[in-house]
Order: sequence, then C-alpha cells, then structure tokens
Amino acid sequence: MKQKHERFVIGKFCEFINHEVESDFMEHERRTSLSLVRILILVIGFSFASFVISDYSYYGTESELLITLALRGGAVVITIISSFLAASFKRFNHTLLLLTLTELAVFAIYLINMYTSALFGDSQQTSAPAISHFMSILILILAVFLIPNRWKNCLFASLIIIICYLIFCSVFLDHIDSPSLFQQGSYLGICFVCCAIFIYGRENSERKHFAAEKLLEFTAITDWLTGIYNRRRFEHVLGHWIKNKRHDPFCLVLFDIDNFKKVNDTFGHKAGDEVLVKTTEIVSSKIRDDDIFARWGGEEFVVLFGGINIDMGRELSERLRKAVENNPCGEAGTITISIGVVQYHRGENNENTESLENLVYRVDEKMYEAKKAGKNRVMAEITEACGSPHRDPQ
Repeated sequence: MKQKHERFVIGKFCEFINHEVESDFMEHERRTSLSLVRILILVIGFSFASFVISDYSYYGTESELLITLALRGGAVVITIISSFLAASFKRFNHTLLLLTLTELAVFAIYLINMYTSALFGDSQQTSAPAISHFMSILILILAVFLIPNRWKNCLFASLIIIICYLIFCSVFLDHIDSPSLFQQGSYLGICFVCCAIFIYGRENSERKHFAAEKLLEFTAITDWLTGIYNRRRFEHVLGHWIKNKRHDPFCLVLFDIDNFKKVNDTFGHKAGDEVLVKTTEIVSSKIRDDDIFARWGGEEFVVLFGGINIDMGRELSERLRKAVENNPCGEAGTITISIGVVQYHRGENNENTESLENLVYRVDEKMYEAKKAGKNRVMAEITEACGSPHRDPQ
C-alpha cells in the first residue's frame, strides 16, 4: 500500500501527481483568490484606460484622439465582462485561463494603439514614445506575473507579449533609436527569466504549504499503517449517516482477523503488520467507492454499506470473507476473518431512532457470535424490516 504522503507529491511541472489533491488545491485557490483576481482584471482595464491622458498630449488631432479613446474604452469593456464571467466558472483553471486571455486581449489592443500612434504621431517625437512603449510592455509583463495565475499561463502570456511586441516594432517602428530593439529584447528577456523563476518558486511554495496542511488533516483522520480511516473519523461519518438519512437503509459490518495473535507470536510483528495491510488492500478492492472502510482498532475493521438492507449486507460480507480467505498473506499464509453484520434501525418519524452506541454494540455482539461459532464466518441479525436494496452492490 502506498504511503499517505505520496498523495501530496509535487511533480516537475509544479502540479500534484494525485489528481484529487490537485483538484482540492485549485478549489482552495478559487476560494482564496477569486475575488482578488476579479478586482485585478478590472485594474488592468482601467489602468490601461488611464493612459489616455498621455495620448491627449501626444496626438495631433481630435479624430486621432477619438480612435485611441475607443480602443482604450474597448479594453475596459473586455475587462469588465471578464471580471463578471470569472465568477461563473466552476473550475478555477478556467477562470485563470480567462484571466490569461484577457491579458492578451488588452495587449492586442495596446498593439493596435501603438500602430495608430505610428501612423498619426508626430515623427519628431518618436524617441519619447519608444521609451514609453517599452516601459508599458515591461509593466504589463510584471503585472502578468504578479497577478495570481498558474505559472504556465504566466509564461505563455509573457512570451506571446514579448515576441509579438518585438515583431511589431521591427515591422512598424523601424525608426526606433533609443533604446534599440536589441536592447529592448535583452531587457525584456532578463525580466522574463527573473519573473519565471519567481512565479515557479512562489507556486511551488504555495503547494508545499497546502500539502503540509492537508497532510496534517489526512494524518488526523487515517490509520498510520493501513492508510484507511481511523476510528475517530469513522464514528464522525457514521454519525452523519444516522442524521441525514441519505444512505438509508445501511448496514454496519465489523470483522476481526482470526488468530491474529498467533500470527504475531509465530512470525513476528512485521508479519502481523503485513497481514493488516494485505487484508486492507483486499477489502478495499472489493467494496464500492462510496462505502466507508476504517480500522476500528488492533485487528478489527469496520465497513459501512449504504443503500442496502441486511440481506444484501450479509451477501457483501460473505464476498469479503471469501476474498480474504482466498488471498494468502505472505509467510502467514491463509488468513480468515469473522464478520458481524447489522442493519441500522430508524424509528418512524425519527422517534426511537437507534443511537450510534447501540448500533456498534449490536454489531460487536454479532461479530463475537461468529467467533464463538467457529470463526471464518458471517453472522447477521435476523430482522423482519429489511426493506429492499436500493442499488446494485457491484
């Protein structure tokens, strides 16, 4: 069985190898960063629009100024729409993709605005706008890396911005003297590399912090040896099943590994641990995804089967017993288990509803009946109010 810490291993591309953990991390990011991302999308648009003040002093005619006003106004509209759409996605990855596309859309509008300035601007002022454009692109790249996003999205967006900007300048602004196109490319390249190292380190650090917190939580609810739920977690889940009725009818199974003390005395505690782990693997492979499996203590384990009556619970338990018996556990050889099965009794209109303690007491009695009857068997309660199974146990 895999060690529990393997769930939180981070791959080379700064993603959790375990897809479930990766989804949990992105949901965590959505809860903590969504509001900030939406605000920053608006900041991008309105900051871009604010440069219309410098455009006013640069353009020579009113018609030329109206063009840039329309372009910058379009950027504001795009960012407002994106900000509202960002909250509609269920997956935060899609929200971050929208953020990246918004950044590129604003950049595209900026290029169009640069082209407008190249057509209508005063040729005697080309040097000043060249520096201005370069600094604007530099600020945009820094913004791309500073706004919360996936590091891969940041690299993609910033590379597109740098490449397209340099191509645009070489084609439409060939008169640039200071700083030269080569100098601009060098400075932007240095900025890109530094920001890439920063964003990768930041995201990796965030994931390690998240993994450390989740590992503590995971350790608190799982058994250290087998990796399944521990008794405290199981009692918590069982309490919820009793309260919410969503899994009714349901059965509680308690089983004990037969002659486990003899295994420890004969082969040692290491062999005993291997038996516990092997038994856990066998049972885990035979139950459904939404069934609850936990180590109760020592060599005792519990299973919650939801949506089935006692007859189906007995049948499922018999399958578990046969599966364990038919799969030898290393040097300990054939292992058998004794199983007790009971169905939860819920009173009409929630009156006289059975307590958790009484349910556990009844299944414990059935398990000891199986022990006294010769072990390696299933003992289930006999009840007239079985009901019918709600779903296929396969």
